[in-house]
Amino acid sequence: MPFLRDEDLRRLTGFRDSAEYELDLRGLDTAHAVASVERMIERSRFRAARSVVIRLDRPSATSGETPFRRIGRLLVDALRAGTLSRCAPLPDAGAGFWVRLAGNPNAAEGDGDD
Repeated sequence: MPFLRDEDLRRLTGFRDSAEYELDLRGLDTAHAVASVERMIERSRFRAARSVVIRLDRPSATSGETPFRRIGRLLVDALRAGTLSRCAPLPDAGAGFWVRLAGNPNAAEGDGDD
């Protein structure tokens, strides 16, 4: 039986935990985390399509409600609106999401990067 590396297994199973960009929201409260995702989605209208990993604090026994559910709902709404083309939770439960922003098909690859 051949030996497969971790990244080969992730590619075969469709698990995505790396992307072109990363939005690290660990340590933020829910309101700020949701606002950051809303800004990312809004700004994507002016940029080329790109993949983004959204990192969140993992839930613990004492963490209470995390932003995972609110951001998940926001991402589902963005999928319905067409501003996201793909979305999946990260393999570690509650750790975040992998998304593909639809972007602007007329934008050049480097447009909007500050």
